[in-house]
Amino acid sequence: MNSVLESNNEEPKIPGKTNNPGDTTVSLLRRFHFGEPAASKSTMKPPETVLPALLNAYRDASVIRYQYPLYLFPPGDTGVTEIARPVSEYFSDAIAEFAPGDEAKILKDNLPWIERFLKQELGDSAPADASALFAAAAAAMQEHLDLNQSGQEALAADLARLGESLADGGQFLGYGPRVSLHLMLHAVRHRDTQKREQLRDSIGKHVHGLEALLDIEKSKAADANEPGNIKTSVGKGSSYFDSSALSDVLEQRSSGSVEMPADRRARIENALKALHAWPDHSVLVQFVGQLDSPDFGDMSDVQIVDSDDPCVAAAQLYEQHAAEYSELFAALRVAALEIEGSYDPAVHDSWFASFDWQAFSDEELQLVTRVVALVSADYLAGDGLASFSRLLSSRLPVHVLSWIRAYDNPGARPGEGPFDAYRFELAYFGVGHRQVVVSQASAARFDDLVSGFLCALDSNRASLHLVNRGTQSKVSKPLLDPWFVASAALESRAHPFVLINPDAGDHAAERVSFGGNPQSDSDWPVEKLQYEDPDGNTTEMDLAFTFADYALLMPALHDHFRVIPAELDSAELMPVSEYLSADDGVADRAVPFAWGIDDQGVLIRLAVSRALVFACRDRLNYWHTLQELAGIQNFYVEEAIERIVEEQRAALESEREELQKEHAEELESARSEAAGEAMGQLVDFLMGADLSGMVAGDGQLARMPAPAPADIETPDEEVTEEAEAEPVEAAEPEEELSFDDPWLDTPSCTTCDDCMGINKMMFAYNEDKQAYLKDPKAGPYADLVAAAEICPAKCIHPGKPLDPNEPGLEELIARAEPFN
Repeated sequence: MNSVLESNNEEPKIPGKTNNPGDTTVSLLRRFHFGEPAASKSTMKPPETVLPALLNAYRDASVIRYQYPLYLFPPGDTGVTEIARPVSEYFSDAIAEFAPGDEAKILKDNLPWIERFLKQELGDSAPADASALFAAAAAAMQEHLDLNQSGQEALAADLARLGESLADGGQFLGYGPRVSLHLMLHAVRHRDTQKREQLRDSIGKHVHGLEALLDIEKSKAADANEPGNIKTSVGKGSSYFDSSALSDVLEQRSSGSVEMPADRRARIENALKALHAWPDHSVLVQFVGQLDSPDFGDMSDVQIVDSDDPCVAAAQLYEQHAAEYSELFAALRVAALEIEGSYDPAVHDSWFASFDWQAFSDEELQLVTRVVALVSADYLAGDGLASFSRLLSSRLPVHVLSWIRAYDNPGARPGEGPFDAYRFELAYFGVGHRQVVVSQASAARFDDLVSGFLCALDSNRASLHLVNRGTQSKVSKPLLDPWFVASAALESRAHPFVLINPDAGDHAAERVSFGGNPQSDSDWPVEKLQYEDPDGNTTEMDLAFTFADYALLMPALHDHFRVIPAELDSAELMPVSEYLSADDGVADRAVPFAWGIDDQGVLIRLAVSRALVFACRDRLNYWHTLQELAGIQNFYVEEAIERIVEEQRAALESEREELQKEHAEELESARSEAAGEAMGQLVDFLMGADLSGMVAGDGQLARMPAPAPADIETPDEEVTEEAEAEPVEAAEPEEELSFDDPWLDTPSCTTCDDCMGINKMMFAYNEDKQAYLKDPKAGPYADLVAAAEICPAKCIHPGKPLDPNEPGLEELIARAEPFN
């Protein structure tokens, strides 16, 4: 669950198993699985204290550190690029700067205590001033720790330095149901506060420029040299000179100044009037919908607009703001053109006549007041679906924020259960509108939440934010902190993280961010569970965390579970993750189950209903869809890779067969040639040999030719040597014709080095960096067989063993047979 335990909880224990009670209980559980009401009544629901087995360690949230509380950096803080960070990380980094190594050990050891204090003080309320709350935490910790005088002084000094690292305006934020709204508002402030200041400066600069143009024009009027007008135009400085004398001097000036055309003067005056009339809006964001929270009503930069149809109201509000800003931006553009003297009525009059928000630049769109529609998921998927779809298609950069119950189906009709139909996936509905920023995130992962908000605020597009807060079905006392429930929804694929940014590119894999999901390339996250077996030994097993495990967190869904007797041992009981991937023939007889654990640490197997299994399969199907969008385990990509690999394999096999064929032909040719040569030599020998001893009776025998005369230099020694050499030469091809000897098909070698790693004395490379069999006797027959087995080109042929006394030959010969 991405958290750090501060104390070890007791490991769960599996009760001992006795004899199998028989097929009757399995049959009863199977009938429950299929939905038989009588079987449901005859079996036992899980106890209220049961949790998914992997979550037992998180029952006591007070001893566990996780991402919250957060430290919110104040808007305009130029020293950081992030807008929020977990308090634990911020404190650790800040202390490391002024106290590296073993310094400030007391403070470092007690940081978790400060975090718990802040968590308790913040609760689920609005952000609090960081400096003030930290001062209270520091005082409480000093009182809590019983230190001597020197220890108190050292701790006080370290706490003071840590407190100084908190910037003015910084805040602490705890985890609560409205944390997503607070983080969105925080993101808006970071994006828009400075831009509003720049807008005010721009308005002031252009007002000054237009007024200067009009002042110049006033100086051209006939009465501009009157003492009274001069005194008025100069202002307060007129008391330091004689305006009448100056008037006399100005009357002597040469005339001829050209007055400004009336239409230009009117245009400048209208632009100046629009700039003066612009109200200095303090509201940065408007939340439209039902929001009963005093946290936001008291904020000057937030306005809450109550509406029963937030999507329609939000669109109307944005268009009203856009119309107001269009007058401002038109006046600013006219002012800039007039100040530069580049306004061309033939071009610009028609442009400004139809100027509206669709003509805004990206920078201008960023200045329009943000409008956020707060809508329930049930309304979006039901009565509000039409207005919701129109808003997403309108190109209006309005933000829609909805809180999602991950165990429920927002598209369910009245009277339907959460698993009676396929789940309506609002995120996928948003993706279908193509040009919308879609962020589905868990409030438990603040960084994913913030990244979605910032992406939408920077994009000038409509956006959809679907947030899971860790809400459980109504219970008097939740067994888990909401943060862990929200984390469980993320890990079980009930509410996976996905961020789609159309500005990132035209390809789906470029647009989709998917990294916030644990083990994103697997169907379900798999974790190890340690437990104690009946003999008291600590062991472990791998458990997949599925949607069924998440559903166990909801007491309202306990009807979909039944306790399996501890003594029941049957091969037909199958974990949900295995059941979902089993063949139909196996699944038809199996009973899927999930592992639960009670408050005593005892593991319990819980049979799961068929309706819940269908829901698991539906969630898994949607998960696969998101994986493909993100380019993970994409069917077409895998198919293309498999096709390329198969083509390469076929090409290599064809090449290998061709090489083997050529080699066989060469061997056959060499064998035929050697055999012919041997036969020829044998005939020559026989034709010149004395065969009289082989013939019986008095028949006439062939005779050897008469000895050569003495004067012919043909010594008998040469004949004798030649006769003796011929049988030796005829015997050599016999060795070449033996197919039991080891050999290596060098042209097929791929230079993989595998054989070299086995025996470098037996194998060597030629000048082409291809292996050949250097010395087959330089190692045991086992090395030849091992090299043949790992050779990717299958070009090593061990033959028969050269040493008949080598141990294990029977097995080695069998292993070598496929390669000979």
